Amino acid sequence: MKRPMMKCGHVANATDGEGKDICIICSGIREEAKIIDLNPADLKGRIDKCSLCTNEQPSSTKLAFFEYKGPGSREAEEICKHCRMAVRAHLPEVMARNPNLKCTNFEAMGGYERDAYYCGCRGWD
Repeated sequence: MKRPMMKCGHVANATDGEGKDICIICSGIREEAKIIDLNPADLKGRIDKCSLCTNEQPSSTKLAFFEYKGPGSREAEEICKHCRMAVRAHLPEVMARNPNLKCTNFEAMGGYERDAYYCGCRGWD
């Protein structure tokens, strides 16, 4: 069964209590985890890299825990190129509560060259 791409950037990897596709990785954190992306990115020519090792292969939504990280993705638009923190970490009220946050100039990372998945290198249990 082919799973749809969700707005959070992951392929649906679970279903909710009503049987609707969701991303369990982002569920409860991002509303996009519950929304199917009706215009998913074209993966042609893109490469997937395992999040935990160096394994690479052509990008495919069939790979475990696939996450698109190219142009227009959450990672590309919401992660800072200077400090690798989320855009939210740059808000004055967040910085006031966290004195270790030093970056005040959020600049979006932009699309990554590679997408992410998990190859099973550390086991499945």
